[in-house]
Amino acid sequence: MAKSLILLPSLIIALSLSTTSAAAAATSSSSAFIDSSCAATRYPDLCRQSLSSYARTLQQNDHRRLALAALSVSLAKAKSVSSYVTQSAELASKNANTNPSVVQAVKDCTRNMGNGVNRLDQSVKELTVLDGLEGDKFEWHMSNLQTWVSAALTDENMCVEGFADRTMDGPVKVGVRRRVVYVAKITSNALALVQRFAAKHARVGRHHP
Repeated sequence: MAKSLILLPSLIIALSLSTTSAAAAATSSSSAFIDSSCAATRYPDLCRQSLSSYARTLQQNDHRRLALAALSVSLAKAKSVSSYVTQSAELASKNANTNPSVVQAVKDCTRNMGNGVNRLDQSVKELTVLDGLEGDKFEWHMSNLQTWVSAALTDENMCVEGFADRTMDGPVKVGVRRRVVYVAKITSNALALVQRFAAKHARVGRHHP
């Protein structure tokens, strides 16, 4: 009986260490999957940084869930920046000293970012619907998804381009442009991972008629 009591804590410790080791191995594997996938994006370092928190929950080679994570991050960042741009537009319009061109550019950017958020939201929903679909249904939903993410990226780039004139230089332009450029990079990476998922799915489909 005494030996059993002595062995029991040791067994619990061994099981705990085994579970911890398995979890660490799974996280390491997921991290490697994120790293290799992000290498195919335009901004790989930012991609890895923005998706690192998903390493514990993401399964290796689950390209759909990785793309979904990337889109979710893009949507969250776009919502935050959209709110900032809206506030900036309100403040700029109330300040008589603000360059009228800046006021108009921020107003246009507010509309651009609002459209972008709506399209990213649609994209997240569409990617969720894609789970388990095959053939023409998959292709149709994937086409919608890629169109919406591309359109969201276009909206973000249009906002940035609206501040191209150097006469607009100032704190409003700097604050808005810096944040929107950041979101555009996140969205660009998300689009690349969506396209990677589509390519991987098509490849698997060719081998499993």
